[in-house]
Amino acid sequence: MAEQVTVHRPTLASKVGAALSHPVVFSLVFAFALGWLIVYLTGRDPGFAYSEMLNGAVTGSGLRNTLGRAVPIIGMALAVSVAFRSGVINLGGEGQMVVGGLAGALVAIYTPGPGELVIPLAMVAGGVAGAAWAMLPAFGQTRLRLPILITSLLLNYVARAITGYLVRFHFLDDSVTLTSTRQVPEIARMPRMPIFGGVSLSLALVIVLVAVAWVVYGRTVSGYETQMAGLNGRFARYGGIQVERQTVGVMVVAGTIGGIIGTHMIIGDAYRFIDGELVVSGLAWTGLLVALLAANHPVMILVAGLLFSGLQIGGLAMQRNADVSWRLSQVLQALVIVAVASRLTFGWFKRRRTGPSEGELEPAAVGEV
Repeated sequence: MAEQVTVHRPTLASKVGAALSHPVVFSLVFAFALGWLIVYLTGRDPGFAYSEMLNGAVTGSGLRNTLGRAVPIIGMALAVSVAFRSGVINLGGEGQMVVGGLAGALVAIYTPGPGELVIPLAMVAGGVAGAAWAMLPAFGQTRLRLPILITSLLLNYVARAITGYLVRFHFLDDSVTLTSTRQVPEIARMPRMPIFGGVSLSLALVIVLVAVAWVVYGRTVSGYETQMAGLNGRFARYGGIQVERQTVGVMVVAGTIGGIIGTHMIIGDAYRFIDGELVVSGLAWTGLLVALLAANHPVMILVAGLLFSGLQIGGLAMQRNADVSWRLSQVLQALVIVAVASRLTFGWFKRRRTGPSEGELEPAAVGEV
């Protein structure tokens, strides 16, 4: 007589518990719960504040603004993840975006011709300028052994100074009080799609970049090699991977994406390069947070970028309608990242102290696809 095998199906409670135990889900719940407490202690209604934040992010013009804000956030997160995934700490996204933005703006302003020609040329110019700027810290590390984390970060200030000088003394528009270039001609501005209230066509470009990153990361030899270099550089060298050349390559790709995003911010949003405007927005650092939350996974970067964009746009509506400061959205973003880092750190200490449980493998790397 055959033995009956009892199959234990997971209950709803166990499924919910498993979902809440995931670091990202736990971090989101923790951040919003703490935000709820903060709003309550200030004497406001947390439920009303959160509902206004949600409505402001996904209804009416808020949806268009959320998607428009998500374009540079997702793009800069991709630029960060390309380097981070291969073990290269690139903190120069801000400088690459600024340099690329000015290069793309000048091409769009001073190049004659139809928009079908000028817009792609501006994007290419911005990407090339961003890549060239990213190569400086890459060569510094591979040839001069200068830490790329420090050089890429410090070059942000150099990029701001150089672009500010060029705008102020060579490309200044005297007709306005701002330190800015001339306006981008209408024919050279990024078209808008007839959906979501007229969001920029750059949204489609960013989605294509996410799809390309997903394919390259998980389906190509170069994606595998960058992952191996990120896991263990010495092992990658032993396996025949040229890590130095790969460092330059990933920085070029990261700088190209950053320069393209900077160009989008000019020809698709501001329509003129204003000295310091791209820096004040903090898009590069928000992209860094998104990449950390998404663990460098392209699809999750898309989701996390939309989340952070919604928090920022919804925060303005919350302040306007619920009298709760929009800075709460910044607090929520920070709490999410702190909670994720804390969970991962505690888990690492636990594994160091007790070792992995039976049948459990040590995680290869944050961001493994």
